[in-house]
Amino acid sequence: MKFFITSLFIIFFTYLSKSQIISIGSGPIFTHTNQKVKMVNSKEDFQNTGYQFCLAFEYFLKNDYLSLIGSYTKFNGSTWIKFREGSVVASDGFPTLGVGYSGVVIHRLNLAMTYNLFNVRNRFFVKPIISIGLQNSNPDGSEYGAFERQNGPEYFELEPITAETFKTTQFVPSVGIRTGVLLWGFLEFGLEIMGALGSKSYQNMNFKYMYKGNPQETAVFEAKGTGIFTTFSIGYKFGKEK
Repeated sequence: MKFFITSLFIIFFTYLSKSQIISIGSGPIFTHTNQKVKMVNSKEDFQNTGYQFCLAFEYFLKNDYLSLIGSYTKFNGSTWIKFREGSVVASDGFPTLGVGYSGVVIHRLNLAMTYNLFNVRNRFFVKPIISIGLQNSNPDGSEYGAFERQNGPEYFELEPITAETFKTTQFVPSVGIRTGVLLWGFLEFGLEIMGALGSKSYQNMNFKYMYKGNPQETAVFEAKGTGIFTTFSIGYKFGKEK
């Protein structure tokens, strides 16, 4: 595995040295928290959990419409326990809608193929993307601490909520679309929206509770890197298409 990862880095930087557009960007991410062990009468969470940083390069292939994009992204991994409105009320009388934790940093190397649907001489572009990413998670050393107990009227905490973070490596497939404009032949402004599907948990939250007075199996909430990832980018074109 170490040899494979090292080889990917070599390929990544080899293409970087030959790339024709290099861009940098950031944007909001919307991630999914899966319920590995379901909490009674609840729904899984999907929400904006932060922002990502992205560095990307694009290399045009033999025809001007087809290109490869290599990118590096970084973001904080988050897990959320979502409560229905009114099912948990804080001591100040306001409803508690959820409890979350972010204790891992995610790094992802992506290799994507794109095809420009517009004429290459047009300053505007729309490109469907298919990508495979090598994702690595690293615990950041922070500890989870819930400062207020979840005490009803429906969900009652039996023990403090706990969190676990894991050091993992996995492949994450993504599909999406990239659009934007190239001004003056060298300055690119872009928007990329990607949907990613993770398969291995990098952070769990565990909730031991009663529901309306009845003890339940401990609910387990996990984050894998599944979600919608957006990037607003600015790039510089210093090469010509073949």
